Amino acid sequence: MDKLKGKVAVVVGGTSGIGEATAKLFAKEGAKVVVSGLKNDQGEAIVKSIENNGGTATFIQVDVTQKTSVDQCVNKVLDHYGTIDILYNGAGVHDAYKDALETDEQTFDQLIAVNVKGPYLFTNAVLPIFLEKGKGNIINIGSQSTFVAGAGGNTYVTSKHAMGGFTKQLAYDFGDKGIKANLVAPGFVETPMTEGIEDERLKSIPEGRAGKTQEIANVALFLASEDASYVQGAEIKVDGGWTTGR
Repeated sequence: MDKLKGKVAVVVGGTSGIGEATAKLFAKEGAKVVVSGLKNDQGEAIVKSIENNGGTATFIQVDVTQKTSVDQCVNKVLDHYGTIDILYNGAGVHDAYKDALETDEQTFDQLIAVNVKGPYLFTNAVLPIFLEKGKGNIINIGSQSTFVAGAGGNTYVTSKHAMGGFTKQLAYDFGDKGIKANLVAPGFVETPMTEGIEDERLKSIPEGRAGKTQEIANVALFLASEDASYVQGAEIKVDGGWTTGR
C-alpha cells in the first residue's frame, strides 16, 4: 500500500479512463497526486474520491497543447507540493480510424498536438526539476499503434509510433542522470474514448476481451515504483496478446 509513499505524481490526462484509474491507484499507494486535464468537474470529482479514500490529491486544469498552460500547471504543482517525482503523460485523442485521405489538416494537427506535443511540453517543463534532483520518473502512454498499424487511423498510428521513439530517446539521453523513461502500450481498453466503437480486434485478442483501466494502471504503478528499478527505455504491451499475431 505504500509503494509510492512520499512521491509527488503528476497524472496528465487524469480526468477519465486509464488516467483516472492511474491517479486513484497512485494515491492509494501513498503518492500525492496532481490530477491534470481539461475537464474541471471530472477532475474535482476524482480528487474528492481520492480524498474520501484517505489519499492526497489536487486538480489543476491544463491544456496540454499550450506551453503557457503546461508551464503554469508545473509551477502550481511546485507551489503546492514543492517538487515532482513522477510524470505520467496520459492525455490522448483518437482519430476514428481515418486513413490519410480522410484526415483533414485540422484533425492531423489536433492529434499531433495532444498525443505528441503535449508529452513533449510536459517532459521539457519537468526535466529541469528531475535533473536538479538527480532522479525522476517519466511514464508515457503509447498504444498497440506504437508497434503496428490497424489500431487507429493514419494520424493516431503516426502519433503513437512517435511516442515510442520519444521515450527511447529520453532514456538514452537522461538515463545516466538518474531519470527513468518508459512506455506503457495499452490494447483495446474499455474507456470513454473507445465507447461505441465496434472493433473486430476483440475476436483476435488471445485474452478474448477488452482490457480494464485498472489493468493498465497496475503496470504504470510497477514502472513508477522501485519494483522497476532496472527497467529503462522499455515499451510494455498490455494488450491481451493482440499484437502477438500481427
